[in-house]
Amino acid sequence: MSAAFAAMKSYGKRGGRAAWAHKRSLCVLWLLFLSASWLCFRGTQSTHGGCLTDIRATADKGAIGCRSANVSVAVTSTFMNTFIKAAVIPMIQNDSNTLIVPQQEVNHVWVDKMVLQHFKLGSLTVSTGVPDAQSMMIRGTGLGLKVNKSRFIFHYMGVRCSGTFWASLKETAVDAVIRLTLLPEERWNVTFPRLALDWGQVDVHHELDSETCSLAQKVVELFTGELDVFVVSKVKRMLDEEMPRKAADRLNDAFARFGIRAITPPVMTANAMAVTLDLNPLDFGCASTPTASTVPELVSRDIAARTTATSVNNVLYNAVQAQRLQVEKHLSAMWNTSLLADLFPELYRACPGCRLYTLAQATKAPIIDVLRDGEVSVDVHDLILGVYVQPNSSEHSSALSSLITEKQLRPRAGFSAAYRSFERKKRISSQYHRKAFPVLAIGCSAASGVRNISASTGHSISYELLPVRDVAVKVMVSNIGDVSTKDLEKLITKVWNDFAAPLANSASPLKLPFFFQEAVLKVGPDIIEGGVNVSLKEEFLQAVLSTL
Repeated sequence: MSAAFAAMKSYGKRGGRAAWAHKRSLCVLWLLFLSASWLCFRGTQSTHGGCLTDIRATADKGAIGCRSANVSVAVTSTFMNTFIKAAVIPMIQNDSNTLIVPQQEVNHVWVDKMVLQHFKLGSLTVSTGVPDAQSMMIRGTGLGLKVNKSRFIFHYMGVRCSGTFWASLKETAVDAVIRLTLLPEERWNVTFPRLALDWGQVDVHHELDSETCSLAQKVVELFTGELDVFVVSKVKRMLDEEMPRKAADRLNDAFARFGIRAITPPVMTANAMAVTLDLNPLDFGCASTPTASTVPELVSRDIAARTTATSVNNVLYNAVQAQRLQVEKHLSAMWNTSLLADLFPELYRACPGCRLYTLAQATKAPIIDVLRDGEVSVDVHDLILGVYVQPNSSEHSSALSSLITEKQLRPRAGFSAAYRSFERKKRISSQYHRKAFPVLAIGCSAASGVRNISASTGHSISYELLPVRDVAVKVMVSNIGDVSTKDLEKLITKVWNDFAAPLANSASPLKLPFFFQEAVLKVGPDIIEGGVNVSLKEEFLQAVLSTL
């Protein structure tokens, strides 16, 4: 940001109205550059961040035709077990899971409902590909739980006693087979063909309500013995019947909430699980794609992925059709007040203290072309970059409208469709009820690229961002006076080639997090693939997950 102000200062030395126009243009260009950068860094989140209500709303409209795009992903059982130890076991132990045994009366003993909770698990490991390519073996140890205090009453031959009992289960082992299949709606379904429990110790404790029961001690011992047998049998039966169902329901609910469709069922080997996923999120509203049964071979790493440039281009195209490739960013108070007052005094007087924000919206899909191994070209066409003012009151809205009418600064040809799209698809600005007024909006086309993409060191990604070329700008709307497209094209080229690209290249090679090791990245005309080994302590992963 300081570089932009320094550049403004140098332009200001020219003096006169031309220098002032350059200064204003450079300032707005810097805002637009920030907006475009925000789109680049947040585009994935914007594309995949739709909530379930968005998904349902899109589904109600009916599926739309989309281009096919997919990615294959593989995870080793070693990483899965690390994740289970760090995330799944704490989740089981911290979750408020309960099982309830209804009240019953058996052999003169009435037992109130029993609540099984406070589940504990010492360890849980998986072995993929056992007994077949769509199943995995699960082994758990140290399973425990507690039965909260419950009431009991027994009566026999005139003797009636009541009291409280509680119980605990310790050191039980679990052996299970989990099978994953692909449903017609393209999500996974979990079943447990087998689940066996190797029972540990079950302790039952009692507390009688009165001394009357002690007069019939032998009878009491008889019935408390029966109570113990009853409690143990009910706990075991409940776990045998409910554990597979509860676990399957939780996993299937998670898969149902996942916003990505699966093209294949999980394909497992002796040490890994792989799957091909549809790159088009559910909220794009795309029609279902044909399923498959095999997954291509991936690089041998703890986490690996493989796709193609065609799939990347197709998902970008689909994102534009679904109006998902756009980002709005509200600006800080410095931009909202003082800068607006300094550079655009008439706008500021019409709307003092009003919010400024930027909009970056792709109206046509960017095109990625892998020219050769490690070199990618990117062509962007008609990228809308705009700066807007958000009125704080109806008086501000009227003042801005009058200013625009007075100066006869109306939207130019080509902007109306983009502006209507902007009004339809509000994100951050949807919380405001008044129509925003554009300060400046341009349509920008350009070409650039990246070469020397490599992960040869195994712990960093190297690259070289190429200069921008073929820059073409058209002004779609301007409420700050005439804007020279030639000057903007020169400024964009200069800012990119002299500032943005060198700054980005100075960060190459980009060092990966310390727990990613032996990284592989291959960018080729036919295949784009990569993977990393993960060396991560469970304690660190737990700390990271706790912040999410």
